[in-house]
Amino acid sequence: MMSVSRWWGSAAVCCVVMMFCGCGGSNGSTQVAQNDTASNTEEESSDGLPTLAIPGLKPAAKPTNPAAAAGSPAATKGTPATKAAPTGTAKAQAVAKEPEKGSPEWLLLEIQRVKVMPLPGDEPKQEKPALLADGKPAELMEDEDLDLDEKPLTAEEEQELKAQFERSKSVRKERNLQIIKLAESCIAATAKKPEQEGEFDAAVHYLLDARLQLALQGDTASIDAVYDAAKVFYERKPQSASAVEAQLTLVNLTHANALRYGQTQPKWIQEFAKHTLLFANRFPEEQARSVTLLAAAARTCELAGQLEDAKSCYSLLVTKFKDTPQAQQAQGVARRLQLKGKVLELAGPTMDGDDLNIESLRGKMVVVVFWATHARPFIEQLPKLTATMKKYEKYATVVGVNLDADETAVEAFLEKSSLTWPQIFSPNRALRGWNSPLAVHYGINTLPTIWLVDPTGVVTDTTLDADHLEPRLREVYLPFLKNAVKPASATK
Repeated sequence: MMSVSRWWGSAAVCCVVMMFCGCGGSNGSTQVAQNDTASNTEEESSDGLPTLAIPGLKPAAKPTNPAAAAGSPAATKGTPATKAAPTGTAKAQAVAKEPEKGSPEWLLLEIQRVKVMPLPGDEPKQEKPALLADGKPAELMEDEDLDLDEKPLTAEEEQELKAQFERSKSVRKERNLQIIKLAESCIAATAKKPEQEGEFDAAVHYLLDARLQLALQGDTASIDAVYDAAKVFYERKPQSASAVEAQLTLVNLTHANALRYGQTQPKWIQEFAKHTLLFANRFPEEQARSVTLLAAAARTCELAGQLEDAKSCYSLLVTKFKDTPQAQQAQGVARRLQLKGKVLELAGPTMDGDDLNIESLRGKMVVVVFWATHARPFIEQLPKLTATMKKYEKYATVVGVNLDADETAVEAFLEKSSLTWPQIFSPNRALRGWNSPLAVHYGINTLPTIWLVDPTGVVTDTTLDADHLEPRLREVYLPFLKNAVKPASATK
């Protein structure tokens, strides 16, 4: 399977954790940036899912004035919710009236004030300009004339940086707890007042965001609170904005933890799939989010080997959102995930101008390899793969399905590596690469993909690699030998 390597420097770790901490200097929602394709702009941020899983999806921008954007009386009656700043002219302009202390509008403004307060160490510092040997400021020189490499941090500076980070983390936690208290007060004051549903939704947004930030730091009470919120707000009003955001926040949490802890705690991958399915079923009108969530959850489960959960996500994607591009892609993947135990249908033109049908190979074990010359994992596994097939050539054969676009590159690779397998490869350039009919039909998304087919044509494995091929060849072929069944006489 294609592996994805990630590296984290100490500075990068600090940045990511500080993103999780939230609160201070910014009023954007928490995101988990784990992929180069993820956008770092606020316009492309997601209120519900780490950016990784929803490239290009742009939810509605959050207001800088929650009371006004939520349709509060302060906005609808034309009364500004914030105090206007003086213009600096001789005569000061009229100052808008401050909301009454303790009112929902006041509570929301207090939350905003907390969120934009600078963190310790964020205050701007006046630094003396760097001087060159002749006493001239370095900033006046052209960049190409300078060679002022940054010096590495000293041990004392590293300790101070760590201490500052811990202080900031502590302050962020305190502020998130303060936001939670203010938001809960606003929710309590507006929950039974339909005319203040806007303020209620704004308070829920801030509450969920603060709880999520604390949960991502490992706070168990906040993890439980995010789960409870999804249940409570859905029961209160199933199709409300608060119900949608609460469930989306839970998906966000489970997805983030699946990315961070999935290898050692697979329960988070299962939770991600479970609550993604719940979101898509509860809020079908949220199609843009649902299809991307389902595709992300399905792929995550597939890579983790949790195939039943992957099947569930792909199946819902195909049945509930059948007209979307994601559903069309999922059809092939779902077909592939159902292959095990079924007779394989596989045929196509080969590079030497013939047509190959796997039925003609009945009586032998068949190893099907989807590959490409540019797929490094395939190249790394090739020596082990060829050695194994050489050892078992009396009982097994290989069929390659190449996903390159350039025929010349394939021919050069085959000659260099001395591969003699028959290679299914379309003469039509439009049907090459990921557009290969077989790749589309079976939803191939990883190279190499290696399948094992027994002498009767039944698929026994669809997730093999070169290291596990030999033991599976022996295991699958052994019953045919024990039963004294000649491979050539095996039938469908």
